[in-house]
Amino acid sequence: MQRPRHASRGGLRATDRAVRHPLRMTLAQAAPAATTPDAPVHRDWTSLGLAGYGAALGGLLFSVAHRGILDDGYITLSYARSLAFHGVWGFNEFRTANTATSPLNVWLLALGTFVTRQPVVALGLVLIASTAATAAWLGVIGRRVGVSPFVLAGLATGLLVSSPLFASTVGMETFLGVAVLVGVARYTVDDRTVATGVLCGLAVLTRPDLAMPAGVLVLVLLRRPSGRKWSQFGRLALVAALVAVPWHLLSWYALGGFVPDTFAIKTAAAQFREGENFATGPYFLAQTWTRASVLIAAPCVLGLLTTAVGVVAWCRRPLTGPLRVAVAFGLGGVAHYAAYSLIGVPPYHWYYCPAVGLLVVAVAAGAASVAPRARTGVFAAGVLLIGVTAGTQLAAAVPWDQPVIYGNWATARQYAAVGQGVGRLVPRGETIGGFGEIGGVAFACDCDIIDPFTDRATAQRIIDERYAKAGPLGQWLLDLNYTHAERAPATVLDHQLVYTEGPGPGWRTEGPLRGLGHIELAR
Repeated sequence: MQRPRHASRGGLRATDRAVRHPLRMTLAQAAPAATTPDAPVHRDWTSLGLAGYGAALGGLLFSVAHRGILDDGYITLSYARSLAFHGVWGFNEFRTANTATSPLNVWLLALGTFVTRQPVVALGLVLIASTAATAAWLGVIGRRVGVSPFVLAGLATGLLVSSPLFASTVGMETFLGVAVLVGVARYTVDDRTVATGVLCGLAVLTRPDLAMPAGVLVLVLLRRPSGRKWSQFGRLALVAALVAVPWHLLSWYALGGFVPDTFAIKTAAAQFREGENFATGPYFLAQTWTRASVLIAAPCVLGLLTTAVGVVAWCRRPLTGPLRVAVAFGLGGVAHYAAYSLIGVPPYHWYYCPAVGLLVVAVAAGAASVAPRARTGVFAAGVLLIGVTAGTQLAAAVPWDQPVIYGNWATARQYAAVGQGVGRLVPRGETIGGFGEIGGVAFACDCDIIDPFTDRATAQRIIDERYAKAGPLGQWLLDLNYTHAERAPATVLDHQLVYTEGPGPGWRTEGPLRGLGHIELAR
């Protein structure tokens, strides 16, 4: 008589828990059963296999793209080399700076550079690790919500790596950013507050703007009822702050800015056409790179449709696990795009990667959740899109001299030739004025090139311009950000690099948008 009564009490407790946490029950029902002792081993092998798949894709991309790194990518590599070899936060050992937007990316690259002594090799290692983590974490998410981990991770990672947008940003923190956001979702689905908070903090250290999509992912995927959800959200926000805030406080006091100078420099750049801003940027990008834009837009449009369907369904009933994942990633992408549009950020193409990456994961989650009878056809269509997208880029000579989307004034090789030539001509320690694009030249030269990205005194002029144009709130925020910054006198130049369009003396350059040009070194 005692055993049935004990079982009954246990059954009532399980029922009560299901009533109190209906959403948790929904996700639990969607998750695949794992009751056998061999299940954990099986899951480990699945994660390992998906990590290998992601690493292979990242390695393939790096092998064809490592010669066509964007000029801004070399800015980050210069920071990493200076930190690894000289312990200096800046372009080189000559002066500190505060223009590295992604401290986490710099730290990882610096660690790889310290070990390998080759910054570009370190870049490849970080890229491979990012794609491997993305695939492995997506596989875990797939298992948790009851869909094939191979479909979710395989489609999403393949679409990301083959995307002309992401392939054109090798050297930036774009793949790392997607990886940490997928990590946020992976640990949120598992209801692991501390791990989720740590990943949210790392997202902020990857790029401060990733706080927006990270927050959306957490709010949509948290499995607790409303009251307890906000309590848990507060706890993981505290963990995230403990991870991210110390660096920003150090930057505020030691480097003179809680937010890097890059924000003022980039938003003040007047190199885009009238009416071309972040919101309208895709239209102008499509005019220049039409085929690539179509291939980028295809999964984004499908991701938006998947998100819209999910939101409508959510208004009627609790979502199943995979559709909730699709909605979380889709809303995260929309939120990031909307926030950047409201701020008025310029339309640098790598700024669109968080939104595009999140929408890609959304459409992959939607594809993985379709009925079994349609899943094969959907998966085949996804593989076909990956093949077409990758094939159009691999049709060119590889390794690339420049990626599909490339707006710099010269190729990476041409900038390297300029930097090496300047390094031979200018005695070490003498200052050289930059000409507008600084990353590749400064990396190859490893000399004291003066530019807003390298020199606080030069950046201060742009900051002052931003301050004059800002409203009362903007001026107050700038005053707060630069509370501990010291104004330095203008740097005296010993030499000046000059870029001129058309043929001429010096080093020849040629960019897809600027055409033929040349760079001279003047006294």
